[in-house]
Order: sequence, then structure tokens, then C-alpha cells
Amino acid sequence: MGEKRAHASESESDSESDKQLTHTDNESNRQLTHTDSEEDGSDNDSMGSNEIVNVDFEFFDPQPIDFHAMKRMFEGSFGDDSDQFNTSALVDLILSQPSIGSTVKMDDDSDPYAFMTALSTRRDSEPIKQVCEYLVRKAGPKAQTLSELLDKHHVGLLFSERVINMPPQVVVPMLRMLMTELEKEDGFDFEYFVLVCSMYSEVPADDGAKACEMDVFVHAEEEFIEEFAHITFDF
Repeated sequence: MGEKRAHASESESDSESDKQLTHTDNESNRQLTHTDSEEDGSDNDSMGSNEIVNVDFEFFDPQPIDFHAMKRMFEGSFGDDSDQFNTSALVDLILSQPSIGSTVKMDDDSDPYAFMTALSTRRDSEPIKQVCEYLVRKAGPKAQTLSELLDKHHVGLLFSERVINMPPQVVVPMLRMLMTELEKEDGFDFEYFVLVCSMYSEVPADDGAKACEMDVFVHAEEEFIEEFAHITFDF
């Protein structure tokens, strides 16, 4: 069963969360290589038992050519709720600030397999207002706390989306680059970040058998980010 969990985390904790996610990378910060190895099931004498596929991913600024792929990732992440705000206008906002955030692609002309960016809740924009109102409606008992946080503080809506088979190793350089870009640009001095996470929750079987309760993050790294959350709520 799919569900969402929203985190509101103080930006002061970014350095701590980055420590949890940081890995050592001696190569360029703008390129990542992913290797797939799979059994081909054929006779070892006639063909090799392993097929190695090397795929080079590169990091790019958000570009207009990415519009449809980014919109699909948004709609896939929010599911039926995606019709509660204008996802096209939301993607347009992301593309209007190309110096903030990044996409992961095989080349400049291909569709992105992942993207990460942040939008300011102080931006005078209808889709930003729609997202904030949507989150407050979903916050349940935390609605007042979240509403006050959005009203009294500069909050960044953090979006981190990727296709399901994209290796999570891309998250660390994307997060590191995003934090650097936010520090350099004016108007992005966020006090808090809000992140919506997709989750799976186990439900009881039809035969009445007792199932152990377990929530699983679709993006594993978000479990570490939750440790630094000021408030969390499920919906």
C-alpha cells in the first residue's frame, strides 16, 4: 500500500544530514558511472555468464527539453493527488531557475532519469500556493504547526525525484551541488526544507493473517533525512 510522509527539517541540519549521505568520490563531480551485471542464463562454455553494461550519467542544469519527463516523475510520485495542483506550472517554475538544481541524463538531449531542486515558498506563484495548501490539508494534527512554519519562516520545497531503477548514488552529488547553489544565489536563504517522501506500508492479508507493521521508503536515503526532521506526518 502506497503512502506519503512529509518532513519539515531545519536547514541548519543540512551539514549533519550531508555527513550521513556523503561518500568519497575522486572523480569529477559532474559524472557518475553505473555498472549493471546480470546472469544471461546461457551455457558458460558457449557464452560468458555475466554481461557487463557500463552507463555514464552526467549532471545538467534543468532545461526546457526536460519538461515532459519531469512532469511525468511528479505525477508518478503524487499519484491521484497530482491533480490537486498544476504540475505543468510547477515544472515551469523549476525551469525558470536553471541555476538551482540539477538533472541526471545520459546526454544533453535525452530525458532526465532524476532531478533535484528547491522552490521558495515566498515566491508569488499559484502552484507554490497550491502545494502549500495541499500539504497543510494533509498534515492532520500537525496542520497548525506546519501552517505557522510556512507563514513565519522562509521554507524551501525540496523536490528529489528519480525513476525507480536509478541508482541512489546520484543523490549525494546532487544534494551537495544543490546546497552549494543555494548558498551562492540570492533569495534562497531557507530556514527549513519540506520534503515529501513516497513510502510503502504493509497491510494485513485478506485471510486475516497478522502482518508485521513496516514502513519502507521508496528512496532509501530519505530514512536518514527523517532523523533531522522538525515535524513529520503521513498521508
